[in-house]
Amino acid sequence: MGLRLFIVAGDRSGDAHAARLMRALRQREASVEFVGIGGPAMEAEGLHAIQPFATMNVSGFWEVLRRYRTLKAAFTSVLQHCNTTPYDAFIPVDYPGFNLPLARHLRARGTPVLWYIAPQLWAWGAWRARRLAEAIDRLFVVFPFEVEFFRRAGIEAEWLGHPFLDNPAYATEPLATKQPNLVALLPGIRQHEQALHLPLMLRLAERLGHRHQQLQFMVACEKPATLRVPASVRFTTNVEQLLQDAQVAVVKAGTSSLEALLAGTPEVVLYRASLGTYLVARSLIRIPFVALPNIITGRQVVPEVVQWSTRIGRIEQQLERLLMNPDEQECQREEARRIRMLLGGSGASQRIADRMLALLGRL
Repeated sequence: MGLRLFIVAGDRSGDAHAARLMRALRQREASVEFVGIGGPAMEAEGLHAIQPFATMNVSGFWEVLRRYRTLKAAFTSVLQHCNTTPYDAFIPVDYPGFNLPLARHLRARGTPVLWYIAPQLWAWGAWRARRLAEAIDRLFVVFPFEVEFFRRAGIEAEWLGHPFLDNPAYATEPLATKQPNLVALLPGIRQHEQALHLPLMLRLAERLGHRHQQLQFMVACEKPATLRVPASVRFTTNVEQLLQDAQVAVVKAGTSSLEALLAGTPEVVLYRASLGTYLVARSLIRIPFVALPNIITGRQVVPEVVQWSTRIGRIEQQLERLLMNPDEQECQREEARRIRMLLGGSGASQRIADRMLALLGRL
């Protein structure tokens, strides 16, 4: 009898990780059917999407509130689908605002919930851990320190490695083939992220380009139609290749900050948010860092420029310091080697797929 799985991811990173998990599941269970919500990577692995991915790809408290009606309509539609169509398991991939209430509903109906990639409750929502415990059967975390946090909340958590290291671009330590003087600028892929970061990054490129004419800047997004672009700036949508090529990077906080370091690219990390989102986040966040490399190691290994300090002069100072200091660049690369060891090596997607199938009685 075939295996039918409902799976939901809500952003680019979740889409990529979920796609690798789907591929690993199919290698063990050829007849598996995937239905749910996901992006192009998941669709390439055979996902039958029942909602447009673009409507889901939003983050930030204020930004989610502004899209509440759209997200609520999508949730209602998904709920109606799941009430009439049985599945062997639900696999939520992070995205707790949407996936947590859906998981509670499906588990109450008897559908096993195998959550993949834990919401970062250890950073901003420890009080929600009890709600998560009531909604899932097993939690697969991607950072080793998460196991103890969630187990204290009564959640069966397993760590089997980080799927970033299943990506060939990051699976092994990068070769020293960087393009001198190439600066990567990663404003984020969501529209509201680019509105916050892209004008700032273009001004940064213009100012630094005047003083250091050998520098070239490449931005990881489509070229904007409405912003003035300095002559030293180019655009690309191939984030992985850009991070492999660039000498240094300026990266918005999020999973991209870990990607950059695994690609061997020293970085400055920005955290900017709308005022409403920032004020809510400041009241909830209980950890001292925003950049994933710093969170993983428990100390500052990459510089952070946060909200009110993201004035152009502050960012310029941090980036110029990194550019002109090869020793600091090498320190970050050395930290990347330590982080790579902490994350457990490649093969995580297959290990997690095997555990899921074992829990479902398929292995």
